[in-house]
Amino acid sequence: MHISAAKDLATKAAAAAGNVVLRHGGPSGPRQQTLTVTRPVENVLRACQDADVLAAVVGPAGGVVRQDPDRFTWHLAGRTVVTDLVAEPNRVVFRTAGPEPAEALVVEAWPAPREGGAEVVVRLDLPLAGELGEGAAAFTFAYRLRALLQTGEVPTLGDVPSGRSGQNSGEER
Repeated sequence: MHISAAKDLATKAAAAAGNVVLRHGGPSGPRQQTLTVTRPVENVLRACQDADVLAAVVGPAGGVVRQDPDRFTWHLAGRTVVTDLVAEPNRVVFRTAGPEPAEALVVEAWPAPREGGAEVVVRLDLPLAGELGEGAAAFTFAYRLRALLQTGEVPTLGDVPSGRSGQNSGEER
């Protein structure tokens, strides 16, 4: 396969994946995810400062609690991380609390081309299980955030009742 054909195939695969791009920040650096959300920049940034939204996005992987207006506690992979929220133009930053603060989560949002909502970049450097776990967590965080903002729901694989007895409701016929 020629390099140009491989690049073309990679471009098509990225488009088929919903314009989601994963960048790896290295063995100990943040994982980055970029995607388009069909909501205004302001809505994206405001949602990323809401503990209820963040808890829904984190979902079964853990929890998020707002301790003070600018302090959040994250419970992930059996660990607790305390962060301070810093809202800046076009970005929301959660920095670890303590003598050497580090950026644990950064969400940037910029107007998308052709009034297409917001281009959102998520950089995640929270303590999760290994590189694969962190890369998957960045993808999952971005994907679930987009789904919640666009549909009002996060994707789930749990039981979805069909409204009919015996089908997907846990009852036997």
